[in-house]
Amino acid sequence: MKKLLLATSFIAASTGFAAAEVAVSGYGRFGLVYNENTAAGFNDTIISSRLRINIDGKTTTDGGVELGARLRMQYEDGDENTAGNAAKFYGSYNGLRVEVGNVETAFDSAALIYDSEMGFEDSSFGDPQGTFYAYDSNTYGAGNGNRTGLAVSYSAGAFSGMISYVTPDQVTSGSTEETAINLAYASGPFAVSAAAYQNGAGVDGNDGFFVGGAYTMNEVTTIGLNYMDEDAAGGSQITLYGNHTMGATTLRAYVSDLDVTGLDTAYGIGADYDLGGGARVSGAIESDFVGDMSANLGLRFNF
Repeated sequence: MKKLLLATSFIAASTGFAAAEVAVSGYGRFGLVYNENTAAGFNDTIISSRLRINIDGKTTTDGGVELGARLRMQYEDGDENTAGNAAKFYGSYNGLRVEVGNVETAFDSAALIYDSEMGFEDSSFGDPQGTFYAYDSNTYGAGNGNRTGLAVSYSAGAFSGMISYVTPDQVTSGSTEETAINLAYASGPFAVSAAAYQNGAGVDGNDGFFVGGAYTMNEVTTIGLNYMDEDAAGGSQITLYGNHTMGATTLRAYVSDLDVTGLDTAYGIGADYDLGGGARVSGAIESDFVGDMSANLGLRFNF
């Protein structure tokens, strides 16, 4: 995500610190969402919106180690109020990054895994269908008040990798911890990625893995193929996706097959129009694994 320093930059004159700063970034989005098959008593078309604000503070020591933390405020249509989330702390040096708290997780952070997404809500039925931990944008749910995690990532040239550990309750004994790993390589037009998790979302025996590859032609057309096998999804999933950019317009499409008896092949087509300044108009038409249609059209802008 593009980040723009908006609010404050403090230069510390005291010894032990080279520089400290606080930055505010985020995005807003709003638009129309249509769902063909809604529950009785619910409208099939609604106005969907989200406002996300990240508050990042960081400092750099005399030895070149960057130390920082993040809090997030988020409002989504249907929420009763705007809530902050659990904090994430990190330290980084020469490509090595260590996170503690409400951490980014290795499976959710895997390269290519969400590249079939489209529309102003950035969603896709080609996304993983299983259950696993991710950085939580909201307050933790019931029973997760003592959740915490540890994540270590490293990048060097075309290679990157990450491992993560999350326990839903670090205070009470007997909790089931999730562990995950990802590896990626990207050079020129080629990119490959792999990831796996064990005991996803703290559920014993809930495991999954992912492998994906993508090729970009002439810097304007990308074709990608993802394969996932997740216990909670009930079967393996294959997603083929592509996008093509013409000036300010990017066209997108995907098909995804989940190998579960009785389910159809999901698909989607969409388009973005770049307005400049981190803003775009995006829309999509999709069909899910049971054949129900949905569509969305809206505006998203970063700040």
